[in-house]
Amino acid sequence: MRHNREQATVALDLLVAGVAPFVERRLQATYGDDWVSQLRASFRDDRGRNGDAGQSFRWDAHSLLTVMWDQWNRAFRGHLGHSDRSLVSELREFRNQWAHQNEFDFDDAYRLLDSAERLLKSVGSPLARKVIREKRELMRSRFIHEAKEAYRKSQLKKRMWQDLGVYFVCCAAIVTVVIQWLGFHAWMIAGFTVFVFSYFGWQRVRSHPPLIFGPHECGTCRRIIYGTDCPYCERWSRHKSLTAPFDVDAVDEFADLKSPTQEPAPATAGSTGRMKDEG
Repeated sequence: MRHNREQATVALDLLVAGVAPFVERRLQATYGDDWVSQLRASFRDDRGRNGDAGQSFRWDAHSLLTVMWDQWNRAFRGHLGHSDRSLVSELREFRNQWAHQNEFDFDDAYRLLDSAERLLKSVGSPLARKVIREKRELMRSRFIHEAKEAYRKSQLKKRMWQDLGVYFVCCAAIVTVVIQWLGFHAWMIAGFTVFVFSYFGWQRVRSHPPLIFGPHECGTCRRIIYGTDCPYCERWSRHKSLTAPFDVDAVDEFADLKSPTQEPAPATAGSTGRMKDEG
């Protein structure tokens, strides 16, 4: 499963792949053949030189969202609503956080995917379906993590009560034997025994739980792992990201693969501009 920052990267990549064709069409309809020059004017530094001179431009998340924000009234106002402009502003903030290497928690990653999905739907991009899949994958990984934590806490609590029960039985047995053999005159020995086992119990209750229990089953792929993160799921996720990440049907095609460790097939560009697997 992907980490939250990796999910943010995927969301921004899908956003660029799905929204860039719409932005180019709107700029061409507004400025005609001079649309590239007008596009570059939206930048105040050398970031506008993103690509070779001519009727082409190499898009990234920064250039895409900056152009949409700067050219909103002229090129996009009549085709997108006020809520879409708010999405552009929010996505710009997320992109800046991503560019500055800020950490993304679950809420940030899910909000970014949701905003990207909404903007992709507004421009009519089919890549919105893949963002939906990414949202479901993120939610599934979150639920699996919470289930693991709940099971881990229940096992810790169960073991704690078992240990406390052993302490109580041992303490009661020793005190009983001492009283039977030495009588009530040995109350100091009995009291000391109770004090020692009470201290053991107190230390057991306040002790921090161990981070790793040893070999256990991954809740996603059902393989035996030895740590918190599953290397098999991470390898699977890395393969998915390398195998045509912008193809809407990539997830369905990937589901037919036999092994998550299989090398990704080479991708070639089709006549429609979408990437399809040739493996």
